[in-house]
Amino acid sequence: MAKKTLLIFLLILLAGGLVYGQDKYFGKNKVQYKQFEWQYIQTRHFDIYFADQMYETAKFASTALESAYVVVSEQLNYTLSRRVPVFIYNSPNDFQQTNIISSILSEGVGGFTEAFKNRIAIPFNGSTEDFRHVLHHELTHAVTYDMLFGNMFSSLLSRQRLFDLPLWFAEGYAEYSSRYGWDYFADMVVRDATINNYLTPPEYLGGYLAYKQGQAMVNYIVENYGEQKLGEFLSKGKVLLTSNKALKASVGIDQKSLFEDFSKEMKRRYWPEIARRKEPGEIGKALTDHTKDGSGFNGNPIFSPKGDRLAIFSDRSDYIEVYLVSAVDGKVIDRLVKAERSGDLESLHSYLSGITFSPDGEKIAFVVKSKGQDALYFLTVRNKKIYKRKKFDFNSILEPVWSPDGKKILFSALDGRKRDVIVYDIENDLTHHLKNDIFDDVEPSWFPDSRRIAFSSNRPHPDNDFILNNPEYTPEDSLDWWTIYSKFEYANYSLFMADLETDEIKPILCGPGQNRSPEVAPDGERIAFVSNRNGIDNLYITLLDGSSTFAITDVLTGIDNPSWSPDGDRIAFSSFSKGGFDVYILKDIEAVGENGVLEPTDFVKGVYGNAQEKFVKEHKEKEDAEESALTAHAEAAAEDSSVAAEIDEGSEADELPTDSTGEITEEPKPQTDTTRIEDGDYIFVSDKPGPDPLDTLFSDVSFERETPRRAEKEKTNVFDSVASINTLPSGEFKVHDYKVKFTPDYVNGGFSYDTFFGLQGQSVFVFSDYLGDHQIYLVTDLVNTIDQTNLQVYYLYNKLRTNYGIGAFHTKNYYLDNNDFLFSDRFYGFQGYLSRPFSKFFRVEAFASQYFIDRKYHDAIDPRPDRSSKVTTAAIGLVQDNIIWGITGPLNGRRSRLDLEGAIDLFNESDISYYAAELDYRRYWHLKSLFSLAFRFSGGASWGDTPKRYFLGGTSNKIGNTTVDAEVYDVENLYFSQIVTPLRGYDYFDFSGDKYFLANFEFRYPFVDYLKMNFPLPLTIGYVTGNWFYDIGAVWEGSNFKGGTSKDGTSRLNDIKSAFGFGIRANLGIFVLRYDLAWNTDLADIAAHPKSYFSIGADF
Repeated sequence: MAKKTLLIFLLILLAGGLVYGQDKYFGKNKVQYKQFEWQYIQTRHFDIYFADQMYETAKFASTALESAYVVVSEQLNYTLSRRVPVFIYNSPNDFQQTNIISSILSEGVGGFTEAFKNRIAIPFNGSTEDFRHVLHHELTHAVTYDMLFGNMFSSLLSRQRLFDLPLWFAEGYAEYSSRYGWDYFADMVVRDATINNYLTPPEYLGGYLAYKQGQAMVNYIVENYGEQKLGEFLSKGKVLLTSNKALKASVGIDQKSLFEDFSKEMKRRYWPEIARRKEPGEIGKALTDHTKDGSGFNGNPIFSPKGDRLAIFSDRSDYIEVYLVSAVDGKVIDRLVKAERSGDLESLHSYLSGITFSPDGEKIAFVVKSKGQDALYFLTVRNKKIYKRKKFDFNSILEPVWSPDGKKILFSALDGRKRDVIVYDIENDLTHHLKNDIFDDVEPSWFPDSRRIAFSSNRPHPDNDFILNNPEYTPEDSLDWWTIYSKFEYANYSLFMADLETDEIKPILCGPGQNRSPEVAPDGERIAFVSNRNGIDNLYITLLDGSSTFAITDVLTGIDNPSWSPDGDRIAFSSFSKGGFDVYILKDIEAVGENGVLEPTDFVKGVYGNAQEKFVKEHKEKEDAEESALTAHAEAAAEDSSVAAEIDEGSEADELPTDSTGEITEEPKPQTDTTRIEDGDYIFVSDKPGPDPLDTLFSDVSFERETPRRAEKEKTNVFDSVASINTLPSGEFKVHDYKVKFTPDYVNGGFSYDTFFGLQGQSVFVFSDYLGDHQIYLVTDLVNTIDQTNLQVYYLYNKLRTNYGIGAFHTKNYYLDNNDFLFSDRFYGFQGYLSRPFSKFFRVEAFASQYFIDRKYHDAIDPRPDRSSKVTTAAIGLVQDNIIWGITGPLNGRRSRLDLEGAIDLFNESDISYYAAELDYRRYWHLKSLFSLAFRFSGGASWGDTPKRYFLGGTSNKIGNTTVDAEVYDVENLYFSQIVTPLRGYDYFDFSGDKYFLANFEFRYPFVDYLKMNFPLPLTIGYVTGNWFYDIGAVWEGSNFKGGTSKDGTSRLNDIKSAFGFGIRANLGIFVLRYDLAWNTDLADIAAHPKSYFSIGADF
């Protein structure tokens, strides 16, 4: 019995029904807007999948991954036991359609690694440095999973699966390794957290801080205990199972002591900066304050042509939208765009894109993700009406800028494997590429003459080392993609000027560092831009006559998105401080520092964080000793001028390693909770493609190179033959077509035998292909005879826009009713469903089932005859959902659904036959912090010979026994009724009828920030919430409804039932635990004793 209970519990977890159980009923949609034809190449350790002519990107990924693997393997002293599949998507929009995991991916997710099959998935966003970084970051997760969990056929609850790998280490090490130690952006985040006192104990870390503070803590371990401790920590954790024990065994201190020591060091490091630099509010007028309005992001300001107003992005409503604010005091004048609630305005790309005014100030243009594709939207400011929607044939578009003459708009666009500045002629509806070369051209800005533009690019620049080291290079060189990328530093960005009439591009001399976000002044003689040359993103001015470049800010944390006022006397900008982004206006535009030169941070000076510099030196010494695989490929490609990517049809399948993607002999790997969106194994890519000033291009490591330690471990293994069989004589990779082959995702089960029941066993199998387009679920509960066996099998097809599913099931259950009569039901049949999403927020779904129910009464004195029913059901539903989740349930937004359902016994029309219509509407208002209001109304009605019954009372997923009336065991009620909750103050099945309504009102609030217990269980619970509620509803038969009565001058409810009370919720990670205490009332009297409920599941 215990095993069966555990099996049921695991099945519920597998379905995702505990933490957010409502999602099966509502939920947003993953929409397959496009179909992809997948292919793959094989390197020594990786199978790299790509689609739609992305071979060159896959080839770059092959080199980046093998290079990163050298680093990770050395750091952890571990070599992979099997190949790692990597999936590359053409753009973030395409990536968000992935079926590799079922979760809805937000724009902040730049990649993920899941532990079922150790798959990596990542989009290419146009920045080669971002791409390299995220590939390396996700590879650390893949190697870590392989190291901890291996490829053994083990159960979900095996000892190895129970290691509590802390999030701060998982993400911190991934950032440490992929950033080669420390970087200026991490320096900025941790500096801000230290100065503003929000460094967080590691057990409570989440969100982006888990990445950057985690990186700082890992870097601290390396600096003080040595890099070998990273692999040792994981090895100890595999045996000791808890992070505290593993940390003490490897480093010698526990997590609490580590955090205390780390915090002291950060204070020593960053507190002196307070005297050296200023906060953004000290140098400019703050127009927003995220600490007061509850927002986290206010950014991308743009002055209106009159200079009295600004358009900004802000998430103060929880949804990122466009606001018009005063340029004097920041007062909100209007909300221009209400977004993230419909498919037409799914996203504004606010962290990466911008807003632009027309020259007359009457209109704005901005980029929108609309129905899976980026589009340019035009809006009239006065009436907030969108008057034009323009879609382009690009993978993504960002950063629109209206020309001063009003005829054109610039934007950057990702087209295949390159990103370019595009000129859009509004009147003639034409587009023109600025250069259409392999360089990453972004962040355009117009000169006043509407002919010249400034932009940022990673193309070679006189201010970087490429020109100095390659004096023969000229901008007209037609070097091929691989040759250029093997020579120049693609992570370095600087400023350029282009003449649109002559197509001439010239560098703008502006000094060293990452130089981004150019903004041409109204006089056309100055450019404001952002540079990190001193280790912090600051504003600089460069004079176009070449006479001077100087800093105009010296802040503690970064600045971004400068915008000149029309008179050229002010600059609006956004800045990160106190854990959020706000908008400021700088009025004093003059040089700061020593003659416009800022004092470098201690990181830039090399006082700390020099692990990166050391790695660069060691890596370059290795590169000097031998050629990189990248150069070898480039030379081979030069000899064979055409890239002959031979398409393999599977003839070499027998030669592949047995656990490659060409075969299905891979052993299954049970899953741990590794694909969480909020706190999972993802990398949130910042809008700063470039790393710190110390970053440099690491020429890629040869696939064949081995360090002595790795060579010893990999003398003979599954990787040895791949390099030779998967390259052509030209040096290019063989390209294989993707083929659907099922491999296990999850396997769990057990068997037993006794002399009474005989053989028994329960098992769960989940199979899918690598892309997740095809899924098979098989659940069995075996006993000694076939007719007693429970079996469910389902197949889901998710590749198309319309999702399909079919399944069959057989169950045999025994019941003991209130009269102690024993009966059994053999319940079997088959089902089909389809779901057609119109957008991320709206879908239609349909279900059809054929049920067979054979009931047998086993007691001789039971007067009821055996019964057989054959019921056909069909239902259709419309579902809308744009809510935002809080800690224990929805926090903001709206969700609703309308269902129509019918059932009939086609073989016996006098048996079960009904029709039903049901509505469920829910609305949430986020007040402040974690305070919110929630409202729900639901209602339904059924008609027919045997109307569907609604049982009203209780709360969903109640823990504990429930006594039910014998009527509940009728076939009609056991299989075709509906339990309506929550109506607290009453029990399950207290009231029933064929029509109902229910309304719920709740005030939800934060109750306890952290609850820590030592006995009887060592348990820490974060963010316990509370609620006050009032429930009111009724259920009745036909037209026999009487809402209330009045007697002796006292009015009271009759058929309508109501209750009030309070509750507490705690998110325990695997589910939300709820406690409610309720008093029922008829509005005249209140129950003398309340009813209490323990239950599990998210709030409605």
